[in-house]
Amino acid sequence: MRKTELYLITILLVSFICFAVLIYYSLMQTTAKMPPAASAGSEIWQKYGCMECHSLLSSGGYAAVDLTKIMSTHTKEELLSFFENPPPLPPHKKRMHVELTEKEAKAMIAFLRYVNNIDTRKWPPEPILNDKRSSSVED
Repeated sequence: MRKTELYLITILLVSFICFAVLIYYSLMQTTAKMPPAASAGSEIWQKYGCMECHSLLSSGGYAAVDLTKIMSTHTKEELLSFFENPPPLPPHKKRMHVELTEKEAKAMIAFLRYVNNIDTRKWPPEPILNDKRSSSVED
């Protein structure tokens, strides 16, 4: 190999390594480690199969409400009350809400708060509500 080729390969490798290091550190700064309480809530989310009906960050079921930003619309007290005393679901639903202990409910709220603080770039979008009624075809 020529001296010029070795020089170019060296520059390319050094550039690649610098780029990889920059990407690594930028990801480390933007991804916060999940606190232990939120991690416990994530385990409860999985244990009770919440993702079968609900979704978080566009992952999970779509039979029920997306819970990605639920902490922005409900208070901690409302959610604690719901988790500890869930309302009955209609009989045609295949699953039921599980009554959580106080410790489980607090962990679930910590998890939902953690998810709520993730920058989703406004996802999920607000539902489009169409108030215009389609006019019926007259006979």
